[in-house]
Amino acid sequence: MSFILTTILVICTCQILSIIILNALHRKHLSNMHGMLTSMALGMLSGILFGTVIGILQNGDLFMSTFLAILIGLSIGFIAGLPFNLFAVIDGSISGMMGGMMGAMLEMIPMFNPDATIKLLAFFTIMLLLIMTYLTEESIKGNRMISVRTHPFFYTITIVLLFFLIKDIPIINIEQYHNHSFFDFR
Repeated sequence: MSFILTTILVICTCQILSIIILNALHRKHLSNMHGMLTSMALGMLSGILFGTVIGILQNGDLFMSTFLAILIGLSIGFIAGLPFNLFAVIDGSISGMMGGMMGAMLEMIPMFNPDATIKLLAFFTIMLLLIMTYLTEESIKGNRMISVRTHPFFYTITIVLLFFLIKDIPIINIEQYHNHSFFDFR
């Protein structure tokens, strides 16, 4: 795994953890519907992104990549729903399972440029997690630190600039990636 891919995954993980912690600390100011939305979004986004990365890195082991992706998505959706209610836990867990399966199954599609696929998924995931952070902070409104709510354009421009700078830098070694067809019976 390259340094840039590791950095992208660490950024996403930090965003997910910060949203979960922010929701847990301020759950009395947030509605149960907010908890359901957050757990569903976090489970689905993490399952799709991490499932796609694991699927490409596992290089053909569809069972293991699907299992790991489901485990990651289900765990994050479950943990994100815990501060709220059982509906949020169930919603997050089911969405995480579904996102993990979808992310891992992307490997079944012959990809000519897995690098661009991961960058695009990571960009959308980071931007949607930024919106989730903004929504949570807007619902709390008692936060006085430097936040997404007070400087949303700064974070958006930084993320867009970061992905623009890495657009031509490969994050996956394509020579090691082999396209596996559904009808390949070797």
